[in-house]
Amino acid sequence: MRNNDFASASSDTDLGSTYSVEETAQHSQIHNNGAISLPPVHLARRHWRDVFWLAVFSLHLLGLAFVLSILGLNRYGTPDRIKIDRFTSQHGVNSAELTETYWPLYGVAGGVGIVLGWTWLLLLGSCASQMLKISVHFLTTYLSILSVLCFWKEHIFWGIAFAVGAALQFMYVMSVVDRLPFTMLVLQKAIKTVWNLPQVMRVPYGFMFIMLSWMTIWSFGVSGVIASNIGYQGRWWLLVVFSVSLFWTGAVLCNTVHVVVSGMVFLILYHGGQASPSMPPRPLLNALRFAMTTSFGSICYGSLFTAAIRTLRWEIRGIRSKIGKNECLLCCVDLLFHLVETLVRFFNKYAYVQIVVNGKGFNQSARDAWELFQSTGIETLIAYDCSGAVLLMGAILAGLISGTCSAAWAWIRNKDALVMIGVTSALMGMILVGLAVVVVESAVTSIYVCFAEDPSLIHRWDPHFFDQLSETLHQRLQYRSARAAHVINRPSLHNIPPLHPTSSAL
Repeated sequence: MRNNDFASASSDTDLGSTYSVEETAQHSQIHNNGAISLPPVHLARRHWRDVFWLAVFSLHLLGLAFVLSILGLNRYGTPDRIKIDRFTSQHGVNSAELTETYWPLYGVAGGVGIVLGWTWLLLLGSCASQMLKISVHFLTTYLSILSVLCFWKEHIFWGIAFAVGAALQFMYVMSVVDRLPFTMLVLQKAIKTVWNLPQVMRVPYGFMFIMLSWMTIWSFGVSGVIASNIGYQGRWWLLVVFSVSLFWTGAVLCNTVHVVVSGMVFLILYHGGQASPSMPPRPLLNALRFAMTTSFGSICYGSLFTAAIRTLRWEIRGIRSKIGKNECLLCCVDLLFHLVETLVRFFNKYAYVQIVVNGKGFNQSARDAWELFQSTGIETLIAYDCSGAVLLMGAILAGLISGTCSAAWAWIRNKDALVMIGVTSALMGMILVGLAVVVVESAVTSIYVCFAEDPSLIHRWDPHFFDQLSETLHQRLQYRSARAAHVINRPSLHNIPPLHPTSSAL
């Protein structure tokens, strides 16, 4: 199970704490006996990783804050306050518009996003299963309703976009509906884990406040862009650039929470509980310190690509399993599938566990994590699990609700800016709720890493859950073997029956 690989790569498993010689010897003895296959503590200091991307992200924030402030101030109180309208190409467009006309609309989006995020966290322990089901099934309906409303208001492009989104969502849910029971099982175990850690649950609250503070500056500048005299297409291009920047910033903060929470959950599973005598002191503070200092560059780097690659991977897997007997289409999808699978080796969310535990760079952590999963067969279990997609659906649904609330007010005040306000507000809401749901995904990630590294950790934590994971893994490995044998004997893969009534093609 690659027990020694993880041991040789580890550099700081206790998140910065130091152990005595006796404690280190005790851990080595436990490791040799096979009870715990994770490594003893290494006392080397951590090095800063991916410093270039840390610098890029920091300079990007400083430069963007300056540009946003200028654009917002130019239309705040008085049109063309800073006299920059002379540099735009179309004078007279929105010549009397002001920043404060649109800024409160983004306040609505931020407020709705915060309320939805806090509500999601508060309801984790009581009705998590119902909330997850709503995220999966209600998103398609909501996208369809938005499509009808856009067509009714003659916004043809957005009507088509929402209709396509609803169709893709429906197709994806239908392609993975047989995986949802296992997904819900894993999510409920992860929710139970983080719900029993009150100090961990406070982490997303703090980062949501940080994100909301940045969104105050961001929305101020975006309001200035919408109120400016720049042409319609020019304003849209600026909004796209600022939205990409906001998405990257939100992904960085989400992954910072991911690193902190996954490191904490990993330690608890490793040491056998939060109250264990071997648990290092102040693990949460040390995880937060590493995430915000030596590992922050790796987080900035990984945040550029992981979200997009993961989303594309989910969609391709869903489409690939439902193609049928169209050999030409299957060939094209397989080509794209293998390309995305190659990218996943270098950009996956499991790298963040290695980052916080070992202090390595992002690419090395991603490769090590994926090699571990492939060598143990856990990759088949991860491919069968849809927990990340389910949580993303909840974040998207919350974002759409936030955007709808702001767009409804914009329709009353200024119909011309309705789409601009609605789209950017939806992004704000999605990011804020994403900071809440990431705590659950972090726990899921740590569970899989521990199961791949040493299954006895999961067995000690929850024997019944360990049996369920082992049974599902056995079924998926059997299916993979049968599928490989079928490739040798037949050129087509489409007539392979699933080995289990609830199994489907990966």
